[in-house]
Amino acid sequence: MTTTRVAAVQWTPVVHDAAEGARKGARAIAEAGGAGARFIVFPETWLQGYPYFTGLASASPEFQEFLAAYSRAAVAVEGPEIAIIRDAAREAKAIVCMGLGERAGGTIYNTQVFIGPQGEVIGAHRKLMPTLNERMVWGMGDGSDLGAYDTAIGRIGGLICFEHQMALARFALCGLGVEVHAAQWPGYGFISPLVDACTRQLAFENGCFVVSAREVMDKSAIAAAMPKSHCEASFYSMTGGSAIIGPDGAYLAEPVFGTETIVYADIDLAAIARTKTWFDGAGHYARPDVFQLKWDRRPKKPMEATS
Repeated sequence: MTTTRVAAVQWTPVVHDAAEGARKGARAIAEAGGAGARFIVFPETWLQGYPYFTGLASASPEFQEFLAAYSRAAVAVEGPEIAIIRDAAREAKAIVCMGLGERAGGTIYNTQVFIGPQGEVIGAHRKLMPTLNERMVWGMGDGSDLGAYDTAIGRIGGLICFEHQMALARFALCGLGVEVHAAQWPGYGFISPLVDACTRQLAFENGCFVVSAREVMDKSAIAAAMPKSHCEASFYSMTGGSAIIGPDGAYLAEPVFGTETIVYADIDLAAIARTKTWFDGAGHYARPDVFQLKWDRRPKKPMEATS
């Protein structure tokens, strides 16, 4: 049996400061790598913090102030902040999945970046559909960058938050043969039952391991210069719930709540074959004569110039 240690980072982010967030992320990578983790997953948009302020009325001055701060903190995948994470991944000899607010032109995307053990960016995926008020913050991904990547620990891929409710996105990754799945979430306590249900279902449905990363934080994480009134309404009271799940849908590491920690488990890819003997969703249990997924993976550009 050959096992690999994987990790979900449940640390409080540095809100609206991507450079300091990257330095804190590098410390988490060093700690997890030192504990033997070869795949390290951070929560949704952890680099600058998830935009919990979307619970505010979008026309309010407070929302607009937070939105401007969030926009200022957005970074490019090829920028110096991600270079810090890349260096940390190389030092730890680990694969890292980082969530961030990505700036591309005048638009911010919720992006999941995969970094290899040599510090190389091996893939980046933009969230397909922002949920509810998130649409006031992020643009939509076009589906061209949803992928799977061959690595020394197996074939990896992932989804962000409620993308896990998109049945066809799950099936697309099943068809790509993902073996180790990065599930990135915010720390909202009220979604914990949904996270439990859909991550365990995906693990069995796709016959893969799932590393589910969520964050803990409270209003003390907000910069002193930012408005505070909404913090009293628990906008920033996040409970975590990071966990690691096997391909049979059982927890290898149960959800952990209410504390800043790193969750670990040792995985063995041989367990995938045992599960897929029963159910292979894109193989012997598929019925392509009845159901088929059509997936347009071409980039959708708003302008193309020819000469």
